[in-house]
Formats: sequence, C-alpha cells, structure tokens
Amino acid sequence: MKRLLFVLGTTVLVLSSLAAATGHADMIQWSASTTLVGPYAQESGTSQNVTSFQTGQAWLTIGSSWQPTTGTNSQSLILANIWANDQSDNGLTKTFGGSQANYSLSLDLRDIASGASGTLTFQGQLGGSFDGGTMGITNAFLGSTTQSLTLGKNVYTVTIGPFVPPPGWGDPPYSQEPPGSISASISVQPVTSATPEPSSLLLACLAVPPLGLARWLRRRKSVANHA
Repeated sequence: MKRLLFVLGTTVLVLSSLAAATGHADMIQWSASTTLVGPYAQESGTSQNVTSFQTGQAWLTIGSSWQPTTGTNSQSLILANIWANDQSDNGLTKTFGGSQANYSLSLDLRDIASGASGTLTFQGQLGGSFDGGTMGITNAFLGSTTQSLTLGKNVYTVTIGPFVPPPGWGDPPYSQEPPGSISASISVQPVTSATPEPSSLLLACLAVPPLGLARWLRRRKSVANHA
C-alpha cells in the first residue's frame, strides 16, 4: 500500500507539472492594425491613418495608428480615436448623418506563431450634431458586429464596440482634449480537434500504470483473503 501511495503521489506531481507547462504553451500572441475608409481621406503626420466628415467648416475626424498593436490571448483594444473640430464662428448647429457619414474600419490580424494573417471589416455611420457648447455625436454600427476567422491553429473572434463620443473640441492627433474612441474585443481560442494532442496522450499514459498497480494489489489482497 505504501508503494501504491508513493507511485500515485509521484504521478500527481508529474501531471501537475505537465499541466502547468501546457498552460504556459497556450499563450497566443498576435498583432493588429487598422485601416479606415471614409469620404474625406487625409494624412496627419506619418503615424496617423485619418478620415474626416465635413459639414461647413466643422470636421469630425477618425484616426488610427499605422503601427500594429501586439497582444496576447483575449483582450480589448482601441481601434480608432475620434476628434471634433469646429473652425467656424457662426454659431450654427453642425449636423452629421446619412450615407455621407459612413465609414469602414478594417482590422488586420496576424497570428505570430504561424505567420498567418487575415482581415475583418466593420461598417459604421456617425451622426448627431454639435455647436459651440454642446456635443451630441452618435454612432451606429452597420451589419454584423461580431466576426471570426481562423489563423494558424487559433480562432479569432472580434466584436466591435463600444463607441465613446468625443467630449469636446480638439485637433487630431495631438490635441489636449481627450478624443472619443471606437474599441473592439478580441477573443482567441485554439482550434478544437478530435485527435488528442501529444501532451494529452502523455498524460493518459502516465495515468495508466498507477491504475493497473492498484487493480493488481486489490486482486492480490483478494486472493490472500480467500487463502
């Protein structure tokens, strides 16, 4: 019995170590960048990808960095920032909306382990109004807000949102006024497979000897009792 307990204890330690190693191996790394398409395309500096919406001398601008963002496993990230800029002094209310306020926001994902990459594209429409003292910017996502693609051995599921309106005036991209934002959550899961992975097979093999030993000891004890 002492021998059985020793073997079982050793097996538990080995299985725990392998489980920890397997969990560490499940770190999934990726990179992401965004591309914007809107009615007024312009570039501010060398690090900004910008599209704007104009009503008179008022501008609503969405901007994102050209530089990719890196991440690990599932997390949320800001896809784009939003600024409002009014260059007119006429005091009139500036209104945005309709098809002229549509935009396209593409998220380019790359699975670092496999090098595989793909693109998910989301549509939206800005609306609302603002004047010299009131901000009322709105956003409506058009079409599906959740999309998925498989890159390498992982499935990436992206849900766009939430939208945070700009709280005040500001010029992109270096305004002192905090910008609004459009965010997205990225969920990453390994591709499920019916074939056991080598680590799972190894764990199963390590579990078999203690079970066999326990059965043999029970049989031996039973024979001794009958004798």
